[in-house]
Amino acid sequence: MGAAIMHVSNSYIVSMSHVEGQFNGYIGGKDYRLGDGSVWRIITPIYAIRKKLCPQATVIRRGHRHFMFVRGMERDVEVEAVCLPRCILETPLKRPEKQELQEQFAIPHLTQRALAGWKECVAQQDG
Repeated sequence: MGAAIMHVSNSYIVSMSHVEGQFNGYIGGKDYRLGDGSVWRIITPIYAIRKKLCPQATVIRRGHRHFMFVRGMERDVEVEAVCLPRCILETPLKRPEKQELQEQFAIPHLTQRALAGWKECVAQQDG
């Protein structure tokens, strides 16, 4: 993964999957569907071509921003969620050494939003 991702202690892995189908590189404004069902749009103004079939992809959350790194590309790019599966389980990229246990298990913002959407969907199906 890119060096910028590894040095941030307050980062969470949102998705570790692969790009579905043919990947043609990073193209600003383009949507990318990952194997876990999530869809991410590149918001970094970039045009970097590299053709690969179903390359591994990782989405990281740093603060309120998300970044995607595709294996074989030189850098990560900023993305925004277009579509998320019902449940996204974020995991810390790097656990801080001196932090209360309660803080380590706090549910990140994106997971709370995904769970709220899931609860609404279940309530509509039940009602």
